[in-house]
Amino acid sequence: MHLVIVSPFPPSITGIGQYGYHVTRSLANSGLFARLTILAGAEHNGEHPNHLGLTEIDYCWQPGSFQARAVILSRLKQLDPDLIWFNLGASIFGKSPLSNLSGLFTPMSAARLFPTVVTLHELVELADLHALNAPGGVFAPLGARLLTRITTQADVICLTMQHYADWLSARGVDCAYIPIGAYHEPELLHETETCELLFFTTLAPYKGLELLIEAFTRLRAEVPHLRLTIAGTAHARFPDYAHELKAQFHKTHGIQWLGQVSEDNVKDLFRRAQIVVLPYAASTGSSSVLYQAATWGRAVVASDLSEIRKMTLENNLQVQFFESNNVESLCDSVRLLLNSPSLRQTQARHNFNAIQHLRPKATCQLYVRAFNRALEKRQSTKRIPLLESA
Repeated sequence: MHLVIVSPFPPSITGIGQYGYHVTRSLANSGLFARLTILAGAEHNGEHPNHLGLTEIDYCWQPGSFQARAVILSRLKQLDPDLIWFNLGASIFGKSPLSNLSGLFTPMSAARLFPTVVTLHELVELADLHALNAPGGVFAPLGARLLTRITTQADVICLTMQHYADWLSARGVDCAYIPIGAYHEPELLHETETCELLFFTTLAPYKGLELLIEAFTRLRAEVPHLRLTIAGTAHARFPDYAHELKAQFHKTHGIQWLGQVSEDNVKDLFRRAQIVVLPYAASTGSSSVLYQAATWGRAVVASDLSEIRKMTLENNLQVQFFESNNVESLCDSVRLLLNSPSLRQTQARHNFNAIQHLRPKATCQLYVRAFNRALEKRQSTKRIPLLESA
């Protein structure tokens, strides 16, 4: 069985690229595929991600390029795989609406030739487009509906939120719910004495970082040794935002700006932190950071956005919520956890236990089922054997 995966990919670490890497690693380690090829979207700097065995990585397209669709389709025809998996976000093909739209037509074109499975991490049609600074002005809702339409033209659509899967299923789309889950075997890391908050995501205006910095400044007046670590790359639609924000707050004491973090160093980010903060003003889907915090045993403070609340309910996760866009409420929630080690540990242990059924092998099993469904729909005689247990 030859599986081709089309995804953003390390060395550039984005939420969707990080997910693509870890699911690829699980699939590669399963031994179920005779050949795995990644058509990777990233600026290749000579480094190759670790732990992928004999997986072939072809850095053949770059976000922002109008040639991405043509290049990917050309490579697919050359490779002639048994199956294709696209790992998609709403803006993975670049900040330009036209180049991004062109790239997002790729799965629909590929599905005419090969059995195709698409994972959609975001359903922009259901999001707060104003809060997301979505391009298009008054035409943004129309564009969001178009994105949904073109990205769901595949044999099976995988969603990382049950709510999204239910919504698309009600509209006749063949869906599978696959929660993001744990990227590694869960490990309850010992909490350090360092009083540190962690913000780890792509940097965009709607991620709430300015609100977090304001709350951090207030809290540091009460807890002088409090620290804030900010890690993550610039969002494709806001390439200058991180640089501008760092310049604005470079004199604020106690903040460490790490920028892009290599995959091998992500665990240490969580090891040093006491609390992981998701201060988002808007969201387009599930949060891998919440699952990673559960994997490593770290307490979480998060905005009370409907997407985050639904995600916690779907997976029996606990977080300390605060009122979105309210700095006083954010301060109160962080302060509550800072002052109560037992509350942090209770939440962390609950989430650590909840993540046990979402280990990498379980995610791999769910994808194998989705892949087989696509093969069956296309009347292929090939099937992927299911893992013995997950």
